[in-house]
Amino acid sequence: MAVFDAILSLITLPAIVLGFIACVGLLLQKKAAGDVFKGTLKTILGQLIIGVGITALIGALSPIQVFFEKGIPSGGFETFVTYDEAVVGAVQTANLANLGAEIAWTMLFGYVVHILVSRFTKHHYIYLTGHMIWVQAGAFALLFHSFGLSTPVVVALASIVDGIYLTMAPALAQPVMRLITGSDEIAFGHGQTLLNMLGAWAGKLVGKPEDSAEKIEIKESFSFLRDMSVSISIIMLLVAFIGAGLALGQIGVAGFHEQISGGQNWVVYTLLIALNFTAGVLVLLQGVRMLISEITPAFKGIAEKLIPGAKPALDCPVIYPYAPNSLIFGLISGTIGQVVGMIVLALIGWPVPLPSMIAAFFASGAGAIFGNATGGRKGAWLGGFLWGFVGWLLISFAYKFQVFGDLSALGAVGLGFTIPDAIVPGIAIWGIAKLFGL
Repeated sequence: MAVFDAILSLITLPAIVLGFIACVGLLLQKKAAGDVFKGTLKTILGQLIIGVGITALIGALSPIQVFFEKGIPSGGFETFVTYDEAVVGAVQTANLANLGAEIAWTMLFGYVVHILVSRFTKHHYIYLTGHMIWVQAGAFALLFHSFGLSTPVVVALASIVDGIYLTMAPALAQPVMRLITGSDEIAFGHGQTLLNMLGAWAGKLVGKPEDSAEKIEIKESFSFLRDMSVSISIIMLLVAFIGAGLALGQIGVAGFHEQISGGQNWVVYTLLIALNFTAGVLVLLQGVRMLISEITPAFKGIAEKLIPGAKPALDCPVIYPYAPNSLIFGLISGTIGQVVGMIVLALIGWPVPLPSMIAAFFASGAGAIFGNATGGRKGAWLGGFLWGFVGWLLISFAYKFQVFGDLSALGAVGLGFTIPDAIVPGIAIWGIAKLFGL
């Protein structure tokens, strides 16, 4: 059991998984020992650098989210936090009704199914986003557990659905990924594929790809905005100070210092948070560049020897360098979409997910990039907005109707799932189960 736990711990670490994949790919190509070592190490370092950047981003976004949570009064309606990793982690920690083991086994056997489907169908993709592999397995295990099925049946059904998903989601997104990256070498592997594709579809309706957000003409006097670090800093300063202003309006300066900044002056605190976000983006992009430069050639060994034509499906940051302007468009329009969604949900009396700057950046940002690929700048704005708006409606539906069971009773108090790739099929399966009285 100790060995099994150690293996599970390793396969939840994206850097180790990707390093192992790179190592196997290079060995299959019969590369020299030094090249294998270098490629493996740089792949691991690239992913670790991405992790450092993401940690910095979340460290900056979390306080901004607190700004909005403090600044927007609940007004008598039910609110909750949407955070996938927190849901699965809380449920596994509580381990009620053997759920911890069910999630672990689903993760293992689901990936086995994924490899088999990838090998024996025309959809040759290898899903490599470690935390999403864990989250998707957790969501599907919770879904089938909620029907009152036995552990073996839960694991069997959840693993099949999970394995098919891990293969088909990258396949669904690949036509747009070719437009974004200009090649067919990497695929998209994250739990937001469905809403990203909604953004791509909507982009076709409202704009033209040749009017790309990445081609925006900037006057010479504003040429400094072409520097991504400058433009991101300006946007985040605006977002951060708007959020801080809302919080100040509700709890005052003294309350801000006591409840949020730990006594630090609110102006200085807000300024540093915004600039730390930019620093995190720059670190993340450096890691992405290193990872892609190493994993792509290493993956040729796997594509040639094990799964012919296999492509690595990677986390959403891999597309950020291709469309940095669209990423910022998505952050802005996604935040607006969340707010509009919150208003609608409050009006109809449904639970309201609190604003998530993490989702606004990572999810709506990716949705905007997909929208830009098919509809230019109009598609980028709409793709980001739709992710925020439709996403918030889906998140609320799953929480209200307990699509994944009573999460609070299972240890995830006040938490809900965010990812549409779990919520949408979850709603479909939940609906079918209800027809059969489960």
